[in-house]
Amino acid sequence: MVWPGSGGGPQRAGGRARKLGAWLQYGGALDQAGRWPEARVALRKAVALAPTQPLALNYLGFAQVEHGDDIAGSIRLLERASRLDPANPSVTDSLGWAYHRAGDTRRALPLLERAAQAEPTNAEIGDHLGDAYWSMGRRYEARYAWQAAIVTGDAEERARIAAKIDTGLPIAARR
Repeated sequence: MVWPGSGGGPQRAGGRARKLGAWLQYGGALDQAGRWPEARVALRKAVALAPTQPLALNYLGFAQVEHGDDIAGSIRLLERASRLDPANPSVTDSLGWAYHRAGDTRRALPLLERAAQAEPTNAEIGDHLGDAYWSMGRRYEARYAWQAAIVTGDAEERARIAAKIDTGLPIAARR
């Protein structure tokens, strides 16, 4: 594998790929452990190593959105990832979710619908789509998207999404 702009041959590019993977894994582990400030540093190092790698851009951008951290900067990262890999449903979902979290649900909805169509078994994408529908006043479609997400979600996701089906989005979660 040769990374664009790696400045070296295959061995150097392979080393860059290993470093990128290590920083992404480390950042993800720190984030899961509740150590977001440290995770952000690790994920930024991954992006610095591979600024044209959609996976790195998506990981940092989505994580920042989830933490409510630099939403405008996250959108720029995710827009770049989307330009680099426009057919990737995870990137499409992340960008749509960022727009939604920024209060631009009208812009988010077509992206979330496209991601859900491409990955109908991805519970997180279905959950995001349901939230966007609910925020637009489209209650029936929201519950339908959430019900689809429950089918493939893990136990924690199923419980959280089932509560949305019963009561809708909490006011604090609406955009």
